[in-house]
Amino acid sequence: MRDGIQAALATGCRNLIIEGDNKVVIQAIQGQIHIPWQIQTLIRDIHNMILSYVHCLFQHTYREGNMAADWVAKYGCSIRATSIFSFSFPSNRKFLSILINDNLGRTLERRAA
Repeated sequence: MRDGIQAALATGCRNLIIEGDNKVVIQAIQGQIHIPWQIQTLIRDIHNMILSYVHCLFQHTYREGNMAADWVAKYGCSIRATSIFSFSFPSNRKFLSILINDNLGRTLERRAA
């Protein structure tokens, strides 16, 4: 999340809606819970970066509702890149299918554990 915000700053974005599937991180950023020591530095970095935003909204979403971002994060971890941000993605049928379903408002049902 911190790297994504940094990339958005680098491209000049100033109005953001940030969704994340880690509820603890979202609640910590929103000040709803005591920040666990393991993520205090990350949360502090995020707070310092968003001071320059005109509008920044953080929302929790379940992973099933965040599949495109999940795919991009996994893809990003699998490549060697010299820059933080790139607008080019490979032609990948799975990713295109995720984007189409997301655009149509389709989501996967959450499975009960």
